[in-house]
Amino acid sequence: MPPVDVLIQLSDCEAISGGWLEQPVNAWSSLAFAGVGAGIAATAGNAEPRERNDRLVFGGLLIATGIGSFLFHGPQPSAAQFLHDVTFLAALWFLIATNVTGALSDRSRTGVTLLGILLISAVLGAGALTNAVTGVLVVALVVSEVVRWRTVRPDPAWYGVAIAALLVGLGLFIMGRTGSALCDPGSLLQAHAGWHALAAVFLGAYFFATFPARTRSGSR
Repeated sequence: MPPVDVLIQLSDCEAISGGWLEQPVNAWSSLAFAGVGAGIAATAGNAEPRERNDRLVFGGLLIATGIGSFLFHGPQPSAAQFLHDVTFLAALWFLIATNVTGALSDRSRTGVTLLGILLISAVLGAGALTNAVTGVLVVALVVSEVVRWRTVRPDPAWYGVAIAALLVGLGLFIMGRTGSALCDPGSLLQAHAGWHALAAVFLGAYFFATFPARTRSGSR
């Protein structure tokens, strides 16, 4: 696998600075995930008992995602790419697992979630399969969402925010890649940083749009 700095230069536009934070703008913007995660976890005390656990777990996963992305774009330790990839994919898997197992007991849902995260970690550790795993999980999230929509409708306001953030964020992600129209390696305005912020908003808004109703509908 190529070094982390080579992988970053190939995809994320911002120039490698050679300092403590190799990509300062992308590194600091990564903490948007941690901020959203902390916000979700902070609301756990006001939630229903079953949903309280979901808020703590998902909030923790987003905090880990922010830290992993910060390390990947910033100090770049040897395990930076693995941490960047596995934390974000674990957050996606948590949403999928909860959509699929919403009516199961807490213990069963926790087991499925942990098993999936362990499997994702093993696959990523075996080779550079991040894009393939991401594609599979995105399709799985869409399918699980369609299935759950038939029985439990999400909050329309939060859901609208989630979809808008996702669409604009994906546009920034694509147009801000190295060599694309919005790529300016030396600029303080990095489209990839915008993707970080909007991806964090998407995950947080999707959580608040779906988890309260779905948790209650599956409670026992």
